Amino acid sequence: MRILFLTSRLPFPPVGGDRLRAYQLLEYLTQGHSVTLISFVESSDELRTATDQLPGLKRLVPIPLSRAVSYGNCIRGLFSGDPLQIHYYRSRRMRKAVVDELQSGYDVIVCHLIRMAQYLPSSPGIRKIVDLTDAISLNYERARRYRRGAFRLINRIEAGRVRRYEIDTIRRADSTLLISEVDAAYLSGDGNPESIRIVRNGVALDRFPFAEGRHDPDQICFVGNMRYFPNVDAALYLANDVFPRIRAARPGAHLVVVGANPPKSIQQLADASSIRVTGFVETVVPYVHGSAILLAPMRVGAGVQNKILESLALGTPVVTTPLGAEGLDPRYLSVGEGAHALADRALEIIEDGQLRSSRARAGRSYIERDFRWEHVLSTLDDCVAGR
Repeated sequence: MRILFLTSRLPFPPVGGDRLRAYQLLEYLTQGHSVTLISFVESSDELRTATDQLPGLKRLVPIPLSRAVSYGNCIRGLFSGDPLQIHYYRSRRMRKAVVDELQSGYDVIVCHLIRMAQYLPSSPGIRKIVDLTDAISLNYERARRYRRGAFRLINRIEAGRVRRYEIDTIRRADSTLLISEVDAAYLSGDGNPESIRIVRNGVALDRFPFAEGRHDPDQICFVGNMRYFPNVDAALYLANDVFPRIRAARPGAHLVVVGANPPKSIQQLADASSIRVTGFVETVVPYVHGSAILLAPMRVGAGVQNKILESLALGTPVVTTPLGAEGLDPRYLSVGEGAHALADRALEIIEDGQLRSSRARAGRSYIERDFRWEHVLSTLDDCVAGR
């Protein structure tokens, strides 16, 4: 089949949640179909190695995206009913490129993320698939109690706008992809639940090799892109509320916060003795391998946490909240609600080498069994075929 795939940014290199997922979807689809990618790009530097990243692509059509124009669109969008991210990615050039490309005849169009759903064609002759990934409105709803100042007001406005847009998108698409049953249940009440398909994220096992016994028993790590509010909130909660309780029981404990774009509030956590903030790193593998546990005290968010999947694959046990465990089998995690419980779960593993070892092996087996990319993406075959 001929497939037209739309993304809001080039999925190269395949790092970070949305880029990684888009890349894996594209790689899978190019194995059996002719796929053209139309993507926004913000600079010519992005294009230099793009064609080498996914050789199976039939064609790549880049559409320039100006931040200045996008911010202007958002200002005007304050007085509309559509989410601000829709306005940020609203482009006549993109719309024309999609219309022109569709005239050459396609069987399927795939829009990655809600922001690209505005380019779905209205014509009935093509199968329409939207990969929402997460229920973003659920994320906004959960963030409400933790947002402050102007962000709290924006969060409240956007929550309603995004939910309406998500429901409308589900109704317009033939198939809508979500990452977990929790997100699907949240959006199914007002949408078209029979068109929703669960397509989980996976793990590239060769990039996240299992290792046991190489860790520092006093090291705890947190991993996440710090442009994403749920990660900033979790890192601050960990450093200010959970970690001091662990350190009170284990004075040698130290915390490594790993992730690009840390804001000032995260950078200020660093001290000489117990907390390190790395900023951008080429790979998280040595930091996770070197830690006794990954502690992910998520209080905000939706979907499934890639950091948890990857840590389990690497053989580092995970302590998280009920929210962080959503979409996963809690038998392979240590789950606690509140700072005291999270600290207790962390200490149980840190101080019991045999328990840590068994958790490490069980976690890796779980990922190998249920989260190989080729396994989780097989659902795409039915979506593309309309089954």
